[in-house]
Amino acid sequence: MPTRKVQTRLQTTDAEHDEQNGYSSWQQVSGYFDGDGNVGIEFAKRILRIKIRFVDTRRPQVDSIRGFLRRRKVNTGHVGREDKKGVWQAAHRFDVTEVESVLKAAKAMLPYVVKKRGDLQIAIDYIEGRITGNEALSLFNNEVRRGRRRGRIRELNLSYARQEGIRLSRLENARRAKAAHAVNVSPGVQRQIRADHASGRLGHIRLSRKYGYSRSVIRRVLGAR
Repeated sequence: MPTRKVQTRLQTTDAEHDEQNGYSSWQQVSGYFDGDGNVGIEFAKRILRIKIRFVDTRRPQVDSIRGFLRRRKVNTGHVGREDKKGVWQAAHRFDVTEVESVLKAAKAMLPYVVKKRGDLQIAIDYIEGRITGNEALSLFNNEVRRGRRRGRIRELNLSYARQEGIRLSRLENARRAKAAHAVNVSPGVQRQIRADHASGRLGHIRLSRKYGYSRSVIRRVLGAR
């Protein structure tokens, strides 16, 4: 019985918190997203990375939306600031990038959006493996042409569905790791690489160029003790 009372009190507290900050439903958050949010895409070797972004020039507004999402187990990034040249006032923004959280937020908002319904549906279909990267890009491009999405037309070759792209990338990474372990690096050179990394603050790319080894080999050397 005490457990039920505590649980009820926690639920009431969350509801009070939402009310105080102006967001108490997915309908409200979805309406905001339809106006000032967006679905962003980034390109990896074989997959698209999908993110959901919320933006506003008023920091408390962004904090309020972020709090609403986090209380509903949607992982978000920290609030940052866009300070583009020519913009009269810098905008505060945060992103949802973790795949399961993107999917959860997209599905929760989908029934309530109008302008960005297409973007959210594309994101859901791609993450759940119903369309390939090329099909997703084609659909996003159509949204741009229709004026429902801002951005430029993208023409890339991503012929895999998301899970297949991930699988192929993991296989390639495994092959590279195996090849890296086959490369012989003398103990003296290994010590020099570690010293440059520790005291000279050289990263993997600069170490790779300096010593003529692949980044996989450099990672292996820096990871070996």
